[in-house]
Amino acid sequence: MDKEPKSHARLIFGAILFVAAAAVILADVSCPQPRPEPGGSGEYYVERVVDGDTFVCAGLGKVRLLGIDTPELGEKGFEEAKNRLAQFAGGRWVTLYFDEVVFDKYGRVLGYPVVDGVEVCPLLVYEGLAAPYFIPPNERFRDRIEAAARGEEPAGFVLD
Repeated sequence: MDKEPKSHARLIFGAILFVAAAAVILADVSCPQPRPEPGGSGEYYVERVVDGDTFVCAGLGKVRLLGIDTPELGEKGFEEAKNRLAQFAGGRWVTLYFDEVVFDKYGRVLGYPVVDGVEVCPLLVYEGLAAPYFIPPNERFRDRIEAAARGEEPAGFVLD
């Protein structure tokens, strides 16, 4: 009889430890993220990639990449663009830079992602997976994307 209460207590203690560890791990990606502000930036975790120019960030929702356009579902190049963005940003922390308009008419955040110091949008253009696409007044990074379209290899990120 004495062993049963100790065994039960150990089981409860183990369950509490497991739940606490899971909470600590999940808190890293589910904590509130900085609210996007015009001209600002923030660090966000990419939960999943939707297509070649859209992903979902924890605590933020859908993000439409600024300055580029990629093929839509069913169009040639869709899978390649989506897979490249997933390879580069999926399941990773990214720095998102915002321009003058932060949300589009669909409620998506408009952002310019940088992963490990590399600008994602010019990279996709340089690799032929995306085309330059600008909607004024969001043209903050136009020169970098147009340079990639001319075949200039994208460099690491330097904020003007």
